[in-house]
Amino acid sequence: METPIVSVGVSAYFCHNSYAAQVVDMRWEDNRPIIDRVTCAIDCGIVVNPDAAVNLCEGGIVDGIGNAFYGELTFKEGVPQKNNFDSYRMIRMSESPRIIDVHFVENNIDPTGLGEPTFPPIFAAIANALYKTTGKRHYHQPYLTEKVMG
Repeated sequence: METPIVSVGVSAYFCHNSYAAQVVDMRWEDNRPIIDRVTCAIDCGIVVNPDAAVNLCEGGIVDGIGNAFYGELTFKEGVPQKNNFDSYRMIRMSESPRIIDVHFVENNIDPTGLGEPTFPPIFAAIANALYKTTGKRHYHQPYLTEKVMG
C-alpha cells in the first residue's frame, strides 16, 4: 500500500488584539485534498472558559475550511445567484479534519478577541499546502473548482 504524501501549510494572523497561527496537514485521495489535522496556537490573553474557547476556535477553523474549499457567492445584475442553502455548498462533517489541536498561550494579559482570529488564517494555510502539492498559487476562493483542480 502506497503511503500518501502529506503537504503541510502554515499561516499566522493578527486581529482583535489576538495572534493565531495554524498548521494544516493535508493529503490527497482520489485527486482531492483531505485535511487530516489542523494545529492552532492562539494568544488571546487569559482564557476564561477553556472549553468554550476551544469550541469557538474549532468552529472558526471548520467554517474557514468550508469557505476555502466551497464558498462562492456570485452575482448577476446585482442579484445573488445563490439565495438559499440548497444551492450554497457548505462543508460536511465527513470533510472536516479528524483532529483539531488548539493550544492557548498562557499569560496574564487581559482577554482579547477570540471570535474571528481562527477563521482567516485557515485560508492561507490551505493555500500554502495546496501550493506544495500542485505547484500553483491559490489566491481566490473557492479553491476546489474545476479550474483550480484541473
